[in-house]
Amino acid sequence: MPAHERSIITDKLVVEKTGEPMEHWFKLLDKQGAKKLTHREIFNLVASIGDLAPLGQWNQNLLTTTYEWDRGLKERGQKGKNFEISVSKTINVPIATLYDSWVDNKVRNKWLAENIVIRKATENKSARMIWTDGITGLSVDFYPKGANKTQVVVQHLKIPNSKMAAEMKEYWSTKLDLLQAFLEE
Repeated sequence: MPAHERSIITDKLVVEKTGEPMEHWFKLLDKQGAKKLTHREIFNLVASIGDLAPLGQWNQNLLTTTYEWDRGLKERGQKGKNFEISVSKTINVPIATLYDSWVDNKVRNKWLAENIVIRKATENKSARMIWTDGITGLSVDFYPKGANKTQVVVQHLKIPNSKMAAEMKEYWSTKLDLLQAFLEE
């Protein structure tokens, strides 16, 4: 596995459950033509290998994704032809305050200057938005972590390439730090 890539399932777990390391299974998948298959087809192939059954569906999917990364079939964050990133932050404010900082234009403009369009919002739970480019989207979810503490998770979807995905991950990390400073002052 390339040193710069991190797997999402450990070799230790795979050996513990199957008796063989990931590379053993990757070579088997190679022999069965997995490099030419879609994610779904690779997953179905993994699920059909009896000795991988002890992993269960969840870990079989993680093994499938790690295989795709290891073999250069897709990059981290890639979903089909596009990419998506996710950034989260826990902020010391009630959920309603954090939610309003996203859906109230006047409040949002104090920490996020970009013009976004809200497609759908569920009070104190989530907001779905179209980004300023009119193509990519945002999925913003809110999770209470106490009376005055809330986690926000921002997913930026349909990003056209890995370079822009990396830039947007950095962008949202910075913006959530700014939002935290704005709300906790």
